[in-house]
Amino acid sequence: MVGICDEVLWMVEFRGVKLNYVEAKREKDTAISGLNININIDDIKAVNDDFAIDFTYTVNYADNVGYLKIGGTVYAKDTVAGAKKVEEGWRMEKKISPEIAQPLLNLINFTSGVNGVFVARAINLAPPLVPPRIEVSTKGGAAATKGRA
Repeated sequence: MVGICDEVLWMVEFRGVKLNYVEAKREKDTAISGLNININIDDIKAVNDDFAIDFTYTVNYADNVGYLKIGGTVYAKDTVAGAKKVEEGWRMEKKISPEIAQPLLNLINFTSGVNGVFVARAINLAPPLVPPRIEVSTKGGAAATKGRA
């Protein structure tokens, strides 16, 4: 992933995802009428040219039928200046450049969705698939996401 933002050349290489927390519960034994998927970036830490992005992926099933929560870390590499810029942007404004956010959110969505299938199936919840491809657009200064199947 290469992009230019604020005079820093982004050359982010996503190296892997480590899932470290899974929680799921079926609250009601009724039909599932829908679900809502939320991805939250919890923290970003940079050390030299490496950085780690902690996240929480949550699926809430409509009418409080149940939920699925997965926590993990995405490992990435950039230039030292790029990694520092990503971390500083997060610390100061809780924002990530759209050039990085789009592939990052798609990586988290795909990895968590695929692994979430196994957990959801064990407690008879609908799988959180097919994960839509996430496109990040900026309108009015705020970043927005839209799913596309």
